[in-house]
Amino acid sequence: MKTLIKNSIQASKKPSVKVGSTLLLAMGCLFSSVTVAQTCYDTLTSTTPTANFTIVTNGMTQDTKTGLMWTRCSYGQTWDSANSTCTGAPVSITWQDALQLSTTVTYGGHTDWRLPNVKELATIVEQSCVDPAINLTIFPATSPENYWTGTTVNDELTWAWGLAFYNGRNNNKEKLLDLHVRFVRYNE
Repeated sequence: MKTLIKNSIQASKKPSVKVGSTLLLAMGCLFSSVTVAQTCYDTLTSTTPTANFTIVTNGMTQDTKTGLMWTRCSYGQTWDSANSTCTGAPVSITWQDALQLSTTVTYGGHTDWRLPNVKELATIVEQSCVDPAINLTIFPATSPENYWTGTTVNDELTWAWGLAFYNGRNNNKEKLLDLHVRFVRYNE
């Protein structure tokens, strides 16, 4: 019985729930008519605070800790500067198509965009949030689905590492699957 009570108390801890740009406190109620875009837990330390990023014009941001510059939108989306958000739906493509596309992308006057490796993509995971596990102020309208990395699985050359933004965990995926893409570059 003590275990049941303890589990009930732990389950009643109240996460923050972001619905659009509004922050609500979940009171243990079911939100049947509300689509929850993201759940964040205030008791956990933020791993990608907004202060760690410099917003660059044209829908780009630079991580001041890693020096990496990221597209704020996923491939297929368009940056809407008037509303500071990404519009449209992200496009899913195969790993090979993502690699080839990265060599032709020109964004913000830069032509050296590429797929991030698995460690780089993990640096933008917000570990205090899920669905998606990312800072939505910096990377608005991010899909909670899987994103490609440029890292091939060591013992399976037909597989590459992906990162699932619904929970922020990496996983391996067959390269023929269609996943989302976000581009990165080193900023000089």
